[in-house]
Amino acid sequence: MARGVFLAYGVAGYVFLYAPIAILILFSFNTALIPTFPLQGLTLRWYQELANDPIAFEALRNSLGVALATTLISTVVGTMGAFPLVRRTFPLKEVYNYVIMLPMIIPSLMIGVMLLVFFVWLRLKLSLLTVVAGHVVVTLPFATVAVASRLYGFDRSLEDAAADCGATPAQTFRHVTLPLIFPGILAAALFTFTLSFDEFIVTFMTTGTQKTLPMYIWGYVRYAVTPKINALATLVLCASFVLIMTSQLLLRRSSRT
Repeated sequence: MARGVFLAYGVAGYVFLYAPIAILILFSFNTALIPTFPLQGLTLRWYQELANDPIAFEALRNSLGVALATTLISTVVGTMGAFPLVRRTFPLKEVYNYVIMLPMIIPSLMIGVMLLVFFVWLRLKLSLLTVVAGHVVVTLPFATVAVASRLYGFDRSLEDAAADCGATPAQTFRHVTLPLIFPGILAAALFTFTLSFDEFIVTFMTTGTQKTLPMYIWGYVRYAVTPKINALATLVLCASFVLIMTSQLLLRRSSRT
């Protein structure tokens, strides 16, 4: 009896989590403009309209540019920050750890407000550059943790062996360390890209007149949810799912090797 109750509870939980996603995808193929049951038919019209929308393409281009810039900065800086986090002992190391992980704890709304106040104080014009800066603040801890997870299982005797063979520190890093931690770096890049591409709250607080894809979607859903937005959300969902699964597989691979 108890097993059946727990099973039903688990199934209900999964239905509660994933039924809205399934409905969103289903309505993206609905011929009716208003998302209601029963479906009046299936069509690809909304995907075709989306493909012919220049504003959507501009928002997509902005989002990709922001996500790529954020990924490059966060991955490089996160990789550099992971080494002292794992390999070094120095005064105030605990403070260093807390500072790196703090953006993972603070709500995105608070981060967005603080960044907005900071940019206004600096008299910076809000633009895609300020959006990139905000996304780096949010994604940097995740990149650092992803690379650090690889460094924790790293066999440092390989570096010692390279040094014994006459390799310089730069050669050791290039030919030994970097190839071994590369799966963690790649996973960090994929995870960072996904977080940046989907980020809304910080983007909303730090963007100017140039809109990203989340802002484009927000502009539509303020008035009504149309099948066109369902189609766009479905495409973003699929892309995010692929990137997250790839990053998780790489992290699992890096933890095993």
